[in-house]
Parts: sequence; C-alpha cells; structure tokens
Amino acid sequence: MVRIHTISLGRIKSKLITIVIILLSCLLLSRLINSGNKYVKINSGSEFPMITQEIEEHSLDSEWYKKVLEETIPYVDGYSNDGHTVKDFAKSIFSLITDIDWDNMNTVLEEIIPLARYINSNAVQYTQNVIEVDGMFDDYASNNEIVQPNDEDYYPIDSEDADVFEDPFASTSVKYSGSQLRDINFLQRNFYNFEGDLKLTYVDLPAAELINKNISLKKQSNKPQILIFHTHSQEHYADGDPNQLDDGVVGLGEVLAKILHEEYGIGVLHNKGQYDVVQGKLMRDGSYERMEPAIRKILQQNPSIEVLIDLHRDGIEKGKLVTTIDGKPTAKIMFVNGICKTMKDGELTEITSLPNPYLMDNLAFSLQMQLKANELYPGLMRKIYIKPYRYSLHMLPKSLLVEVGANTNTVEEARNAMAPLAKILCEVLKVQ
Repeated sequence: MVRIHTISLGRIKSKLITIVIILLSCLLLSRLINSGNKYVKINSGSEFPMITQEIEEHSLDSEWYKKVLEETIPYVDGYSNDGHTVKDFAKSIFSLITDIDWDNMNTVLEEIIPLARYINSNAVQYTQNVIEVDGMFDDYASNNEIVQPNDEDYYPIDSEDADVFEDPFASTSVKYSGSQLRDINFLQRNFYNFEGDLKLTYVDLPAAELINKNISLKKQSNKPQILIFHTHSQEHYADGDPNQLDDGVVGLGEVLAKILHEEYGIGVLHNKGQYDVVQGKLMRDGSYERMEPAIRKILQQNPSIEVLIDLHRDGIEKGKLVTTIDGKPTAKIMFVNGICKTMKDGELTEITSLPNPYLMDNLAFSLQMQLKANELYPGLMRKIYIKPYRYSLHMLPKSLLVEVGANTNTVEEARNAMAPLAKILCEVLKVQ
C-alpha cells in the first residue's frame, strides 16, 4: 500500500512552540543559576537555623545534586551507574520531549519539516539502489550471439463487429458478445477479482476496447527494452533462505531476465534495489515511494525501455498456489492493477493525489496477458486482482505488477513459472 506523506501545520506549530518554550526555560534557568552563584548569601541569622546549618555544612557541587536525584528518581540511579553523565541525562530528556538530538542538528530540521526526515532516511538507500544498476546493460550489448525467437502466430483484429467481439488470443476462437464484455458481472466472474467493496463499471474496465489495444514491441537487440525490479525485494518462499536474495523474488528476476535475453533476444535490465529495507531493517511502508526515484532515474538513462515488470509473490495463510506445466510443479501467477480509485461514502471516488496517465494501457496489458496465458497454459493464472491506489504502474504504459505464487510455494515452483511468463509476455508484445 502506498503511504502518502502529508505535512501537518498543527503538528509543526505545536513542535515549534514546545521547542521555543524549552529553549527559553533553559536560558532562564541558566541566568538564575548564574545570578544565584554571584549574589545569594547565606544569612546566619535566618529564621531556619537548622536548614541554614545543613546547607553550610555541605558543598553544593554536582555530586550532591546527583545524590539527591538518585534518591528521589530511581531511574537516574540506574542511568548514572551505566556510565552516563548529568549532561547525557539532560540531553536524553530533551530528546524524549522534542525528538531532537542536539548533537545532530538535522533532527531540528526533521522535526520542523516532517518531509526532511523521509528524505534524510532514504537518501543513502536511494543512492545504493541506483548504483547497483549502472552499466548492467553492457553485458548484454557486448553479446553478439542473439537468439532469434521462433516464428509466432498472431491474431490480428479485423473490422470490429457491432455485436460480437473475438478474443484475439483464443486459439479456439472463443467469442464474447458485446453485452457480455460490457457486463461488469461477467467480467468479474471470468477475469477479475475486486478488492473489498470496490464497485467498478464498464467505464472503469472497458474490456472490448482493452483487448484490441496495440501494445506490441519492436525489438532492439542492442538496447534494454524491459526493466525488471522488485518493490518488495525481501519476499521469499517456503523452503528458501531468507538471507539469500536468490531464494526469493530477486532470484526470480534473474531467471526471467536470462530467459528473455537468451531465448528471445530482448535486452533486459534487472534492478536488485532493496526498497523495503531501510538501515538494514525490513520496512514495507514507504517502499513504493523509495522505489520510484531510482526507477525513474534508470528510465531516464535508458529511454529505450518500454516495459516495466514489478515482480512479487503473494502471501496466504494456508493452501498452495500450484499447477502443473509441462510436467513440472509450477507456481500460479496473478496480475495486479491499481485502479487509482477508492470507495468513499458508497461511491467510487478518484484518488487525485495518485494520478496514473497510463491506467487504461496498464489494464489492457494485464488483460491481454491473462487471455494469452489462458490460451497457452490453462490453469496457470489466477484472476486479475483490482485494488485501489496505483502501486508501480504509472511510469510507463506497458507496466505489470506480477505475483508469482505465495509464501507457501517452493523456490523451484516459482522458478518454473518464469519460462511460461516469458513466453506469454513475448507473444503479447509480438516480439519480432
């Protein structure tokens, strides 16, 4: 899920007021202490002779204050025994109240402007992710041996009949009537699952138009045309080693890239950026936001890229998403689309903060992939899952979010799904 960063003016105001109050208090306290050291005198004729005598008999040094604190606040005793000083204690209290570390002035800016914290925490990770892909295509460009794909059968669309639409990928020439393809219930029964209470209409999923949209790709053997990446790089499988990226979706990306390059002659970049890891710890929240700057930089450096594949695996509580393809146990595949809309007060409402100019292209791509997969590999596909938000699908028209199996599948089952996925992709793109 995409986490939207907002800046709360009320929070900023309250933080500023708190900081100002504390700074003024510290200044006032400092002045009082200084003035006390200069001007306060003990009057031996005080009305409280016992207190006066006690004060005169004890030196008012820092150790005496520390002793008082240790006796009255047990936490201070443990804190000082750990080797901390009074200065450390004061700094910790200040940090607890304000979230500001006065040894790190960046924290002042982060508290005043929340977005600065996001930028500061992700800058190193962003740089690391971008560096990993620099120059990767050189290996492909220097390879003179380009494998030519076999001749393929294509299913061109003739002039469209007003009442009957032909599935362009169905070898059995399955035909759907215009009323079926405009019936959202028919589409949901056969092609789609909608998340939660999403209520879509034909306007949102114009299937008759989507299956006819041209999404072909003219191959350029010496340039990268497909970029594979993983917004959630730490997704692994049942028998995989969580500490080995090759046992998870990142390893799948390597397999898919190799097949597309070696068997179909397509230039592929595989980005291994770990966008769900921050400072060595798993952090799924914000991973789509951390992913985008790096991916956009790759696209800027490689304008020949036309296809984005965000490779994931699903998570289920029980069961196993597996079928048999060419005699091999194979993890099932599911495409996910973000519709950039959500239900609000019972009405489907556009999420204006998450625009996607390529929404219909995304929907056409996944639907055509689904139809082709059903033709070539019956039983391989789960229904296309439609969710709110937009995920990683708004940067290029030909963008796919692919879920390969789930946490209950094995590494072998997931890898076995890469050859069918590559074939489906190349036939839909009409690679030649």
